[in-house]
Amino acid sequence: MELFIDTWNVLHQTGVLPADSAGIGTFGLCKMIENSRWTGERVTLVCDGTPSDEHEIGSRYRTVFTGPHKTADDEIMERVAKSSTPRSILVVTSDREIIKSIRKRGARHIGSSSFLQALVEDSHITKTKTVRRPSGLSPKLAQEWKELFGIDEQVMEELHNTPAPNIRPDISAARPKEVKPANDQTTKKIAEPIEERTIQLNEPLLPDAILEEARRLLGS
Repeated sequence: MELFIDTWNVLHQTGVLPADSAGIGTFGLCKMIENSRWTGERVTLVCDGTPSDEHEIGSRYRTVFTGPHKTADDEIMERVAKSSTPRSILVVTSDREIIKSIRKRGARHIGSSSFLQALVEDSHITKTKTVRRPSGLSPKLAQEWKELFGIDEQVMEELHNTPAPNIRPDISAARPKEVKPANDQTTKKIAEPIEERTIQLNEPLLPDAILEEARRLLGS
């Protein structure tokens, strides 16, 4: 993405920037952009007139002064019209003529007040604190490891600036495990119903021969 900023249109907005940021100028505006959601994007600040001061802003920032015979509005519209990728352009302005023109080309836009408000909000976001993890190595041994594996200072700095991982406890590990019986066969034996034998009422308890002998003795 590339930002085309109608610089004076943005800087002349009132009631948005806090009192300590009033009159920030082009350099201050770029510093706010660098600390915002648009950090890392290419930025072109289009200004009317000729430069009154010069600042080394950065490789991604470019300031264009249109001179005495051309307006910033015309410069922005011409640049969008000549672009081969207008959909990748975000124009920052509240000028209706510019908005109408760049929309026809497929470029996007954000109002100057909304843009400033976003910069202010982003400046209030607390940066994530990084934790420097000790390596446990002496400076001499650390230097030997760097030379052995070809690790330069930039790589080490990126490693130091990497946030520590946020390790969450495994809740499932804290749950009590289900205890199964040691002997499934024992459980089955206990659970099985006891077989019962039902005695019919008309079923004789003694053999017929014994009963007959008993009757004979009683009759005698």
